[in-house]
Amino acid sequence: MAGPLLFLSLIFLPPPLSGQFHVTSPNKQLVAELGSNVSLPCTLSPPLSADGLEVRWFHTIYSPHVYLLKDGKEDKEQQRAEYNGRVSLLKGPESGDLTLSLHKVQLSDANNYVCFVENKTSGVYEEAFIQLDVVGEGSLPTLDISLQDSSVLLSFSSSGWYPKPQMQWEKSEGVSIAPNSVAYLNQSDGLFRVESSILLKGPYTDPLYCRARHPITGRDTGIFLRISGDLFPHVSPWAYAFVSVFILMLAGVGVAILCARRLLNEKEMLTSKVAHLSSEMDWRKAVMQPVYFMFNPDITHPELSVSTDCLSLYNKPPVSPPRMNKVRFETERCCLGDYTFSSGAHYWEVELIQGEEWAVGVASPKVQRKGAAYMFGPQEKIWCVCRFVETFKALDNTEYNLDVTADIFKRVGVYLNLTKHTVSFYDPTTWKHLYTFSDVSQTVQPFFWLGTRGGEVRLRKQISERVESRKDVEEMTEQAGLLENVSL
Repeated sequence: MAGPLLFLSLIFLPPPLSGQFHVTSPNKQLVAELGSNVSLPCTLSPPLSADGLEVRWFHTIYSPHVYLLKDGKEDKEQQRAEYNGRVSLLKGPESGDLTLSLHKVQLSDANNYVCFVENKTSGVYEEAFIQLDVVGEGSLPTLDISLQDSSVLLSFSSSGWYPKPQMQWEKSEGVSIAPNSVAYLNQSDGLFRVESSILLKGPYTDPLYCRARHPITGRDTGIFLRISGDLFPHVSPWAYAFVSVFILMLAGVGVAILCARRLLNEKEMLTSKVAHLSSEMDWRKAVMQPVYFMFNPDITHPELSVSTDCLSLYNKPPVSPPRMNKVRFETERCCLGDYTFSSGAHYWEVELIQGEEWAVGVASPKVQRKGAAYMFGPQEKIWCVCRFVETFKALDNTEYNLDVTADIFKRVGVYLNLTKHTVSFYDPTTWKHLYTFSDVSQTVQPFFWLGTRGGEVRLRKQISERVESRKDVEEMTEQAGLLENVSL
């Protein structure tokens, strides 16, 4: 029996290293996604014994190798550091399969790879070439919607792309729409973030599709949406409405690769819509239920006086000289309201009866009242708009000129939102937005100033112009509730 067994063993031994052999690869170019595993195929024909054979994977002949096999043993001494622990041969020369397995693909792995085989005894060698491209498919996009005057601004963004994607806005029939802006930002990990926006100046009946397309794989990541005409500002029976109801009807979400993490991002986008609708409701409720307070005569500057109902402030001293105390303004001709705000959203209106020098806004209860003169502004914990004769300004860190006319501008609306730490000013007759301050202190009081050319300002008790109706607020509350009940 020994003879036949020996014969069979000789049949299945790999052929000796003498003679010619061929090294080939069925793929000349491969594409791998960032972070995935990829196999670079290479075939040795015929299969050979590993003894006396050198198998080498490298980029260029003069660079350290990616992988090296000598006489059947892996040699890591000259291996490139970035490939240590990430590469291996699936089989070996005895099987004829020299496929290189590359794990956790990085951007730097994109390169030309050479599968090189040499018979060290005869000096015969063969090689095959493979080009590896690395791509980043991008994240689930986000869409932000905001008002710009009477137009709607749609802003699309998506991150995690490589190389840069192709951005496109389209109508339902595939007709391209030129965006207002497209920007590509470099991320710290070497990938790209794309941001694009488009401005709609009127109702848009056709569905829109905004997408980013990968230039190599051709895959799209995008969003289908329909914009309701109710999203745009319109004129109410009484006055121009400051803000109209946002109704966003998402016709569907078109996404190239569906996975759990992208569904999570979609839920976060809906959560953002809830927050936006809640902010709109805060504004409307504040205007429909304005806060009422009075001027505090105990802290009013001695050269100013307060009416008996404490609703008017005059540029003239009181009949009886006021009693001086620690809280009365002595440096600037100022007065505060008798109400302190520390949370929530609030609205009030001030009538500008007469005079060419006044200021209206909010200030910290700790605002300076005595000592050297100072300029009004956020650095002094004062956020206000003012008039200096023919000039109307918002006294921010950088002064801002207000677009109003002296003969027409007779009333100013103040909207304080301490949740967002902002205070905004409006012309209530048209609901025109004048200016918004940010980074307002958590605790503030209504603030007033009358200059030497000031006259009279009065707190308005009845506010006739309201934002739409209570029904609008109830509808917005219902929409917010529906969004909050969405579970992905």
